[in-house]
Amino acid sequence: MWAVARVFANPRVAQLASRRFATKEQVAVTDVRKGMILRYDERYCQVKEWYAHKQGRGAAAYHVTYDELDTGKQRVQKFGSGVKLVKVEPDKQECQVMYVKGSGAEEKIVVLADDEYNEIEIPLARFIGYSTVNEGATAVLYKDDEEIVKIVVK
Repeated sequence: MWAVARVFANPRVAQLASRRFATKEQVAVTDVRKGMILRYDERYCQVKEWYAHKQGRGAAAYHVTYDELDTGKQRVQKFGSGVKLVKVEPDKQECQVMYVKGSGAEEKIVVLADDEYNEIEIPLARFIGYSTVNEGATAVLYKDDEEIVKIVVK
């Protein structure tokens, strides 16, 4: 028992032990719900609306309305009842906005600092719904391994 307490006395080991990692699992289209993040067609999507549609004696079809998280575009896709999709539960990482560099909408880069003060550079175009980002703001990065899925500014 004392060995476990001793291992967690080191703050770095305790931080690694409490760290979450993004998970992926296949779910049937019947289990998809609003707010889920899915990996579909090589893109990350967040479900906005989901409903079943059945016509006559035929098999049910499922309509899923989602936002593409890299472009912000809204799409509607129709799936058959036997389809499986990849559900992603991303890891959250809070960062502090240090500064914005560059000029022009396409060339602006937001520089963030994570909890260990490592710099992360992300194009402003990835901040969907934000035309500007203020210095000192907190940005939450949702990551799947090292790939950024979604960014929310608080």
